[in-house]
Amino acid sequence: MMRPGLLLLLLAGLAAGVAAAPPRQVVVLVDNGYPPYSYEKDGRAEGVYNEVLRAASQRLSDYRIDLRPVPWKRGLSELEAGRAPALSPPYYRPERDYMGYSAPFWQEQLAVYCRAEVMRAPRQHWPADFLGLRFGNNAGFRPGGKAFWLAVQRGEIQLDEAPDTQGNLLKLINGRTDCYLNDKLSILYVLERLQRRGTISAEQRGELVAAANLNGEQAYVGFTKHGRQRFPYLDDFIRQLNAVMEQMKREGRIAAIVEQTLRDAPP
Repeated sequence: MMRPGLLLLLLAGLAAGVAAAPPRQVVVLVDNGYPPYSYEKDGRAEGVYNEVLRAASQRLSDYRIDLRPVPWKRGLSELEAGRAPALSPPYYRPERDYMGYSAPFWQEQLAVYCRAEVMRAPRQHWPADFLGLRFGNNAGFRPGGKAFWLAVQRGEIQLDEAPDTQGNLLKLINGRTDCYLNDKLSILYVLERLQRRGTISAEQRGELVAAANLNGEQAYVGFTKHGRQRFPYLDDFIRQLNAVMEQMKREGRIAAIVEQTLRDAPP
C-alpha cells in the first residue's frame, strides 16, 4: 500500500508536469505580398499585422502563433479546404462561407489611383464614371464594393490581376492598366520604396493621381469552418485571441505597433 506522503508527492509531480505543458502552436497563414501590412522577406513574415500578431502571441495563455507567409490565393484555398486553421488579414466577405472571423483589429482606407491621362475626364462617381477602364487588382482580393464587382462581371470594367501591390503598381506606371484599387497606405508605401530603389522615377510616380477615396476595410484573422475536427482547439484560440486583441486596442498598443513598424521599415 502506498504511503500518503509518497502519494502526495506523486500527485504534486503530475500537477507540475501539467502546469509546465508548453503552449500549443497554432499556424496562421499570412499574405506574402501586401506591404506594409503583411509580406515575406528572407522567408520571414514581416509587416504591421504580423508584428501585431507576434505581440498578441506573447500574451496568449495557452497558445503561440506560428506565422507562415503564403500567396494570398493559396491561403484562401488552404482555409477553404480545411488544411490550415487560420489566415491573416482577410476582409469580411459573407460569400466566403468556409471562413469565420475574429473581431476586427485595424481599419484600412481604400483608395483608387489612376494614371493622370485617365483622369483628364471628370470621374466623380464611383464606380459609374470608371466604366470602360482596366483595373489592376491583387489576386484573391475583392475590394471596391458590390457595384464595382458587378461591373467587372458584366465586362464594363476590365480586371488585370497581379500577385501583389508592387506588381500592380508597376503595371499601372507602365500603362498596362488604367487604375488600381487598394489600401491607400499600402499604395503610398510601395511607391516610396520603388522610388528609393530607383525602380521608378519621381516623374513616373507623379503620373499617378488619387482618383477616389472609398470606405475603409477592417482587417481580421480568418478561421476555417471546414477542418474543425483537425483543429478542435480553434474556438478556444479565437476566444483568447479576441480578448488579447481587444486589450491591446484599449491600451493603444496596436496603433503604437503600426507606427513603429512603418517607421523602422527598410527602404
